[in-house]
Amino acid sequence: MTRRSRPFVTPSTNLLHQLSRLAAERVPLVVVTVVKASGSAPGKSGAKMVVTARAAYGTVGGGRVENAALEHARSLLGKHQAPEVQHIDVVQDLGMTCGGSMEIMYETQTPPPRLVIFGAGHIAEPLCAAAVLAGFDVTVCDDREDWLTKERFPSASALIQAPPSEAVSRAALNEHTFVTSVAPGHSVDQEIMLAIAAGGVRPRYVGVIGSRRKGVELRKGLLEKGTTESFVESIHIPMGLNIGAAEPNEIAISIVAELVAEFRNMNPVKPW
Repeated sequence: MTRRSRPFVTPSTNLLHQLSRLAAERVPLVVVTVVKASGSAPGKSGAKMVVTARAAYGTVGGGRVENAALEHARSLLGKHQAPEVQHIDVVQDLGMTCGGSMEIMYETQTPPPRLVIFGAGHIAEPLCAAAVLAGFDVTVCDDREDWLTKERFPSASALIQAPPSEAVSRAALNEHTFVTSVAPGHSVDQEIMLAIAAGGVRPRYVGVIGSRRKGVELRKGLLEKGTTESFVESIHIPMGLNIGAAEPNEIAISIVAELVAEFRNMNPVKPW
């Protein structure tokens, strides 16, 4: 069993505060609670721990029990399921010398995936609608007031009217965010990508509308401006699955199909 690093959390740490912060950041997590403990089990009833992919807050007893709980909790991250209760016999299951058993409940909290669309043009409109139908929480960004309206994007959770680099900053991207650029022009795409790279956070998915040739030019320009090769190579361009899409609605469907595949950790054939 691999021991993972975790921050030190004092008993006075407010787990509700951590839960609130993580929810605001849309971080998938699992709340681990000791619902019953007997004998000399290290955890006490009511002990709680909040587990994410990168950290854990609180404690359910430490040692082997906690390592086992961490491992199981992380196997549940990102899943949508009812609370699960695990029975652990500390002698039989973990080889500990102290007798006792524990019942540990795991409650997954998986927020809807967040999509930020840069550009409010003809493709953005059906892209937003299709993404919402697929379960995404959508934010649309553009600096054109007449294009970025609630009438055109009624299902969007947020609209950010700002120049590209400012919009990237205000969008509060993190490693769980999906990003698509359907912006009006190569220079705008480049500005958006540079701002994302400068932000120091690698979104889960970054895609740009365009041809393979545009992709070559965009990547070359980003590298010339000092963007890391790893970020440049992670950009999906052309984005979307190759379904022969030609019209805006079809293109939007192809993009959302790829977003869903990424969210579900699938690797669809993409014969560009």
